[in-house]
Amino acid sequence: MNTAARKAAELIKKHRNGSIEIVSHMDADGVCSAALISKALDRLDIPHNVKFVRMLYRDVIEGLDPPDLTIFTDLGSSQLQNVRNKFLRHDVIIADHHEPQPVEGWPGLVHLNAHHYSLDGVQEVSGAGMVYLIARELDPSNLDLSALAIVGAIGDIQNAWGKLMGYNREIAKDAVRSGVLDQKIDLMLYGRHSRPIFKALESFTDPPIPGISNYAPGCVSLLKDLDIQLKDDGGWRRPVDLTDAEKQRLATELIARAYMYVPAELVKYVPGLIIGEAHTLLAEEERSILRDADGFSTCMNSTARHEQPLIGFEVAKGDRKIYLKAMFNLLRHHRRSIAEGMEFVEQTGLQQGPKGYIQYFDASGEIKETFIGTIASLNLGYGNCDPYRPIVGVIRDGGVAKISARCSKLLFLKGLDMARAIREAAHSVGGEGGGHAVACGAQVPENQVAEFLGKFEDSLIEQLG
Repeated sequence: MNTAARKAAELIKKHRNGSIEIVSHMDADGVCSAALISKALDRLDIPHNVKFVRMLYRDVIEGLDPPDLTIFTDLGSSQLQNVRNKFLRHDVIIADHHEPQPVEGWPGLVHLNAHHYSLDGVQEVSGAGMVYLIARELDPSNLDLSALAIVGAIGDIQNAWGKLMGYNREIAKDAVRSGVLDQKIDLMLYGRHSRPIFKALESFTDPPIPGISNYAPGCVSLLKDLDIQLKDDGGWRRPVDLTDAEKQRLATELIARAYMYVPAELVKYVPGLIIGEAHTLLAEEERSILRDADGFSTCMNSTARHEQPLIGFEVAKGDRKIYLKAMFNLLRHHRRSIAEGMEFVEQTGLQQGPKGYIQYFDASGEIKETFIGTIASLNLGYGNCDPYRPIVGVIRDGGVAKISARCSKLLFLKGLDMARAIREAAHSVGGEGGGHAVACGAQVPENQVAEFLGKFEDSLIEQLG
């Protein structure tokens, strides 16, 4: 693996006076991947351009203009044949963790993929993690860039087990040694450094806890019952302000309540979703949303979902002025868009798949294509949505249907792999698909949506037996 990373680094240096373009996935891991390798190139004064794409569908690849060297980050492996057709006569580096397609006869390709080294790309290393290996070979002093690799892994839910696994743990050790990361066991509440305790509790929805999730009065009541003060002299207390004894009382109560509502076969996974490894980015300000790796990844994802990944990219590279302000403005818009999207789904309701296992909604003309996955995710812990079944969002536009599918961490931990199912279902109806086990997407002919949903549902049911 290090040999391939070294070969990639040598190829980059070979083209340092030529044209280099980074093409990356438009999500949190992809933004971190691009920022990581871009910072490494900046430190060597190597000029380059950056482009983000949602997926390397055939039409997207046809729109790319090959430079002397293209570096694909967090994508490319699953579309190798498509990429080869366009880039065969050009030098290419692919740093990815998705399951690769087989391809032969491409001498200009350096392919650094987790699966080639017996690493599970779902849980052991992210796209940003593979890119980090190249950055480290470019210059050993790039150990501090390991923090972005950890953010990328968390953005891809690779801490769903309550801790990082596989090669991610080695990367985290680099981050701790270089002084950019603190890793310790804590409550797995979003906004540990930036939100009042009751707001952090309110947003805990995986697994959903009735009377707590999405219900602020219930959160306040619970904290009072546990004798946990909401405020101190410094104002609202945050999850990081709790004493160890308070965290223990709160964790015990959350686990006990979750046990009451989680299906029996999933109960064993609950503690790891409530107590686990928390990752603090030590270079960020004390009360910043960016100080927690989970919050950082959410910010990167929000810029991508609103088709402004370059804002997240610049923030990830270190901008704490103009682009940070732009990101916070986008976050406010992000929250408004969430409210509008959630209201639409609540008013129109969810439909059931042909066999009643998946649930889906069609938001054509109502919700932006890049935002449909976010709305699907949030619905898993809200309203009449069943959190223990996958949910699918559909957008129809110009004869093509864009599909986003999401499932809870608990289904993922049970063994559900939606990426494989959506890829097979899309291919069977003349489309393309891929992504991650808990979050994936597809593009299919609009007149094939019903057949696609049926095949997707069948594949998921078969996986779970």
